[in-house]
Amino acid sequence: MSDAAAVDAQPVRLTAYASGGGCATKIPQAELGGILASLALPTPAAALLVGATTGDDAAVWRLSDELALVVTTDFFAPVVDDPDDYGAIAAANALSDVYAMGGTPLLALNLVAWPGEDVLPAAVLGRGHSVRDAEPKFGLAVVGSVDPRAVTDNASGRSGDVLVLTKALGTGVVSNATKLGDAPAGVAAAAVASMRRLNRDAAAAGAACGVRCATDVTGFGLLGHARNLALASGLAVEIDATDLPLLPGVAGLVGQGTVPGGSRRNLAYADTWTEWDPGVGELQRTAATDAQTSGGLLLAVAPARAAELVGRLRAGGDIGAVVGRLVDGAAGAVRVLAAG
Repeated sequence: MSDAAAVDAQPVRLTAYASGGGCATKIPQAELGGILASLALPTPAAALLVGATTGDDAAVWRLSDELALVVTTDFFAPVVDDPDDYGAIAAANALSDVYAMGGTPLLALNLVAWPGEDVLPAAVLGRGHSVRDAEPKFGLAVVGSVDPRAVTDNASGRSGDVLVLTKALGTGVVSNATKLGDAPAGVAAAAVASMRRLNRDAAAAGAACGVRCATDVTGFGLLGHARNLALASGLAVEIDATDLPLLPGVAGLVGQGTVPGGSRRNLAYADTWTEWDPGVGELQRTAATDAQTSGGLLLAVAPARAAELVGRLRAGGDIGAVVGRLVDGAAGAVRVLAAG
C-alpha cells in the first residue's frame, strides 16, 4: 500500500502530535514585550515605514512614492486534524498580516517543521521549505505590496474611531476542544470555516470606507491586539462586552472549562492592565482574550462611515460587529464595558 493510500485508510489526527495548536502556542504577549524591549534595535532607515516599535502585523518598506513592500511570516502547530484544513488555515493566517496592513499578497514561501517518516508519513505533508522537528508546524513567509499612502497601521487611530470586528471569536476554545475530542462536529466545522476564510474582502471593505488603522486578531486575543492599536495611536480603548460575536458552541465549551492555556495566559495578563466593569462575566472575559487563529480584522473607522463599513462587510459575508471605540485617555488604557 502506498503512503497516500495508508493515510486515506487510517486518517491521521494531526492535533495529537502537537502540545498545543495554532496561535495559542505563540510566546505570550507579556513575555514577548520584555524580549523585544531588551533588544538594541538600530535606528530605522527612512524607507522603513512600519517596523518593530508599534506592534504591527508586518513590516512595510517604501520603494517609491507609489509602492511599498509588506513583509511577514507566521507558522504554528496543527490547530485541526485534517491536513487540507490545516494548510488552508495556516495560509489564511499568514496572508492576514498583509491584508491587515492594507496590502495585496504577491508571493509566499512555505515553512514547515516535520517529524520523521516513522512518526508522520510524508504523504500528509506535501512539500515546502522544511526542517526536522518533533512537533509538526506549518506556515508561510509572505511578501505583498501596498501604496505607502494607504497603509493601515496600528498608529493611525483617531479618538472617536469605531472598532469593527470582521470575524466571530472563539477559535482558540473550539480548537482546544477539537484536540481533546470534545468539539461537536457542527461547532468544529463552523470554526474551521471561519479560520479558512481570507480577510481579503474585509480589508477591501475597510479601504473603501477610508480605514487607515487596523490589525488582525490572532494569538494575543481581541484585547491584546486592541491594546497594541491604542498604544501605538496614543489613545485609550473601550470594548463593549455584550457586543462580542461568538462562534457557535463557544459559550457551552467555555462553561465546560475547555479553554486553552494560551487564552488563560492572555486573560491573566489582561487582568494587569484592563478595567473590567463589574457586570462583565466569565464568558465575555474569555471571549475577549481567547487566543485566535486566523481571526478577523479589527478596523478603526471614522464614526460617520461605521454603518457603511458594517453594511459592506455583512454584504460580503463577514460578521461586521461594532465592538468598541478609541477614546482620549492614557495610551493603551483598556476598559471593558458591561453594556455599550
